[in-house]
Amino acid sequence: MGLREENKERVRKAILKNALKFFAQKGIAHTTVHDIVDAIGIARGTFYNYYHDIDDVFDAVVHDMNLEIKAVLMESRKKADSLYDYLYLSFKGYFDFISTPTIKKFHLNNTAHVRKSTYENPILLSLIKDLNRDLRESKQTTFLTEKHEYLLLSIMLVGSPPELFLATQQSSTEFSNEQLATFLTKTFYKLLQPS
Repeated sequence: MGLREENKERVRKAILKNALKFFAQKGIAHTTVHDIVDAIGIARGTFYNYYHDIDDVFDAVVHDMNLEIKAVLMESRKKADSLYDYLYLSFKGYFDFISTPTIKKFHLNNTAHVRKSTYENPILLSLIKDLNRDLRESKQTTFLTEKHEYLLLSIMLVGSPPELFLATQQSSTEFSNEQLATFLTKTFYKLLQPS
């Protein structure tokens, strides 16, 4: 990579890092391009060389998060010796990632935008597609009789952790990442066990 490409990558990363910080602190509704460029010390026009607007950089932040989550899921798949282990390691890895202070604030302060951006993100859509394929090929899902049921189960497996996380953040009871992961693992494992 040449010097120019390295500089472009450095600026892109700085924009994303500072955008994440402001989105976590203020939410997307109260974050401006000015906030980001001022924190980095770049010209406003430089920002627009990378992103069209604040929504575009928000989507890029979510995309990078989804890449990290996908890496966690792939690592879980490698480490798992059983379906139960795979479910647990995947859910636990997700909860560990999302519960870091900045990521947690980011999700809590931008819930609607995160949902919209996430469910339109190609990374998440590929995870759902891969799960759909794996479930159709599995001997443990013969209870599903319609093609769309595999897709719906895939969506539930991907969509349940963030919804459970967000709902429990509003609860007066505190739950550990282990408790959340164990609950989802037991729920889906029971569902996926042949009768």
